[in-house]
Amino acid sequence: MKTATNIQNIIEKYKEGHRHFINLDFDKGEKLTGQILADSTFDNSCFSVDFSQTDFSNAKFTNCNLKCCDFINCNLTNSRFENCSLESTDFKNALIEGIVMTNCHCYGQLVSINKESRELESLKDNLVKDLYDNIPEFEKSADHSNDDQPYIVYGELSLKLFENIKKNSEITDFTKKAFQFFNKLGNRNDSDIDNLLIVGIYEGLYADKKCNRIARHLLLDRNKEVYEYWMINGNIRSDYK
Repeated sequence: MKTATNIQNIIEKYKEGHRHFINLDFDKGEKLTGQILADSTFDNSCFSVDFSQTDFSNAKFTNCNLKCCDFINCNLTNSRFENCSLESTDFKNALIEGIVMTNCHCYGQLVSINKESRELESLKDNLVKDLYDNIPEFEKSADHSNDDQPYIVYGELSLKLFENIKKNSEITDFTKKAFQFFNKLGNRNDSDIDNLLIVGIYEGLYADKKCNRIARHLLLDRNKEVYEYWMINGNIRSDYK
């Protein structure tokens, strides 16, 4: 484990064979460009550095603050970022095949890197991604702070659906689209998905007669059966049979 008092010391120590660097603090916009730092580990460090065109293949960053770092045109093949802060970090044109990001945050949100655009994006659970793909107008209004937690996101949708049904005299396109999506999900015949729909969506509708009526009208086949079974037998039961 090695520390460095000057940004260039990292290269000097690397050439001497050192590969594990800890407790570094370079946050004044220093530059370390066009270098080779492959197979290195950086732990518990703070960087705000221009690393552009540097080879970080097989490198590892753990517990690092990488705010405003520039990884433009870097080789990040098979690199790993764990428990890192990535606010305003730039990965433009970087080589990112095999890159792994675990528990990395940007402005309080868990993020991953888009393999095509090289931009950071909120980490989404697959069922949350399905939801956004099918109901894009809900994605636009969501705050995305819990995109990795489907029960919370689906609960937010349930609230919006409840409000939409209550305030409109006719069934809106938003409500129709939502229930079309629930039917599509439910047709996978997966008990975990059924539970997500029951707890995340349906339990928020059971308390209102109008919501129940519309839900039972728009849900089809086994999806209606699942809804009605838990409407009678679930933890939150409806008074409107």
